[in-house]
Amino acid sequence: MGADALTLVGALVEVGSIDTVYRDLHLGRAQRLLSPVMSVDDFHRIQQEQAMLAELPLAVTRAFEKGDWSLVKELSQRSEALKHAVTDAAKRLEIARSVYAVADVKLDPFCRSLQTFTRVATSELPGLRARVVDQLTTLEQSDVPWKDFYAARRTAFTTRAPIALAPAPGGAPVSTSADGVREAAAQALKAGDMKRLAELADLMPTLTSGESGAGQSKQAAKAATMQTPEQVSRELVASWSSDTLAHAQQLGLAARKLESRAELASLRQYAWSPSSDESRPNTIKQVTLPTGSPEGLRDRVEVLMIHPLANSGGARHLPALVAEDVLVEDFPDPKDGEQPPPSPLLKTLELPRRRGLTREMIERALLTHGTRVLEKELGLDPRVFRLVCVPSDVHFRLGEAEGWGRQPCWTHFDGYLIRTVEGRPRFQALVGGDVRYGGLYDLVGVSRDYDSDRLVARFAVVHRERMVAW
Repeated sequence: MGADALTLVGALVEVGSIDTVYRDLHLGRAQRLLSPVMSVDDFHRIQQEQAMLAELPLAVTRAFEKGDWSLVKELSQRSEALKHAVTDAAKRLEIARSVYAVADVKLDPFCRSLQTFTRVATSELPGLRARVVDQLTTLEQSDVPWKDFYAARRTAFTTRAPIALAPAPGGAPVSTSADGVREAAAQALKAGDMKRLAELADLMPTLTSGESGAGQSKQAAKAATMQTPEQVSRELVASWSSDTLAHAQQLGLAARKLESRAELASLRQYAWSPSSDESRPNTIKQVTLPTGSPEGLRDRVEVLMIHPLANSGGARHLPALVAEDVLVEDFPDPKDGEQPPPSPLLKTLELPRRRGLTREMIERALLTHGTRVLEKELGLDPRVFRLVCVPSDVHFRLGEAEGWGRQPCWTHFDGYLIRTVEGRPRFQALVGGDVRYGGLYDLVGVSRDYDSDRLVARFAVVHRERMVAW
């Protein structure tokens, strides 16, 4: 069972690196499957043993130089025992590190506007999709309690992942529908292009299995339907049960309904794009804001024009600003030097305070406990909802009525600002809302390990669907 569990965990880790919007669920499931084989406590213990093993040779040398032969013997035997223990656990340790010590940010490779940073060529996407579909199929067959979830994700990739097959020499890109691939295969057969035919034949089972799989599970089909691209402009509404509202109140979460802001959503046309050039910042004054907009809004738009933003699911952050129901911590922004009182939500997330938390600390807490809070505390489906730092657009839309953005502090916002440093993407945690830098319109990026007391954590439950880019 140990080997089987490790295989499944490895598949979940790989799928999570591709299916980034659902990566937290894949890794959460991986933690549950891995725990009987190597618990998080075992993982930390073996890490400590590794550190001790690295230090022991120096201690043995010192004992040798002093002629303390009894200590030399003791330390040598301890070193040999630790070496065997660490070597025996090497494979499990490597897999455990990818589950228990997640610190990286993965971008959605199928999000075309972020291709500059993912560096996944369009020609690689069909193979990448085939790989993730194969892994999801294996997981669906092997991890039966979660089969509906895997089936839904498989269907999403086979029917909606935005890719185009590489064209035949001199030809146009091939449609990724089963009919389109079948037609291209027929043309390859007629032309005697066996290499091309083999490539297309390899893809067909993926497409046909996706079509048949869509009807195998009503729950899977329902979950897949939740993520259709058309819903970018559809309302994200929820009917909270009385139990959910009662438990939310106990945690310090309040239900809020966000009104649609279509006039602001139109400003998305000015957002950063891969074709943006250095002249874009100079055109900010030429952008026409909606009638009645405060001048401070121009600063927010400027950030969106100059920098690409990603949400915590690794997809492009370009909020549609549709009507939306959320659960959000509604406490007032703390005054300068004031420490907000602890809350049940912080306690269940095992966070020690509200001020001075790094984004890395928050991300670890949400990865470890976020799903449990949704399922056990609030009775919500984590496939539909997600617990995150309050998104910047949610904070902006609620802030005026809630009185936020009037204190000298930054609020942690969901997602990251992406910069390029020496040709590589660098992710900075999104924060904002400091009255000294624009209040509600303030939006900046800080290091993910920045732990200033100026930072305040505020959490929200939002529709996972708002994070989906395709």
